[in-house]
Amino acid sequence: MTSRSTRLRAIGWTILAAGVVAAAALYWVNTRTHDPALDDVNALGYTRSLQHGMDVMMGSSGRILTQWQQDLTSPAGQSFLVLLCAALLAGYFFRVAWVNEEDERED
Repeated sequence: MTSRSTRLRAIGWTILAAGVVAAAALYWVNTRTHDPALDDVNALGYTRSLQHGMDVMMGSSGRILTQWQQDLTSPAGQSFLVLLCAALLAGYFFRVAWVNEEDERED
């Protein structure tokens, strides 16, 4: 019979593997179905004007936040967020397994 810590570690590895697969699938689907529509973002000079407006209103922190927003809404950014959430959830299971093992050693 396997111990509770071993089962928790197995769950953690399963979640981590599923997260990697989900992130890869999300990236693949988003890059294949990405339809570059003509909108304000693609218009000539819009990005430069947006950056200037952010610099005037919010300074360099506004520019940084705008860049983060653009990066996180890209297919790579969305895949990174899925992978990050899976890693955090798997880390929770690994931590609980480690604490259980430490408690068993003390008893």
